[in-house]
Amino acid sequence: MHRPKQEVVKFIIKEILNSRPVGSQEELSELVKSELRKGDSDLTITGKRLRGIALKTPAVKVLVSLKKGRIPRKCPSCFSGVRKIYTKNLKGKRILVGLKCRKCSYRGSENKWLPRRYEFSIS
Repeated sequence: MHRPKQEVVKFIIKEILNSRPVGSQEELSELVKSELRKGDSDLTITGKRLRGIALKTPAVKVLVSLKKGRIPRKCPSCFSGVRKIYTKNLKGKRILVGLKCRKCSYRGSENKWLPRRYEFSIS
């Protein structure tokens, strides 16, 4: 099994998303793998790497649906740093109300911090 070049994967992602939006990372992964195998049957890609490449592609929009879970230290989508967003209650105590990724579109709030589903489209 070989890893395809990032530029090839970006091109395939754009071609797939130009025809229609994709509703999950697993579905996009299967579509990209089938396209890669048309050229070389040894090429494959993981969902994590595919998501990372999609997040770095300027024309691709990634929507993250969230679920309840522990507060992450790093962005669960692209693994870069997150900024914590606080507010104060009536007693003056700081309360965490959200997380925002410094690089991608991830935003956690309302006690929903972990990704449940990724949806991909062309912006």
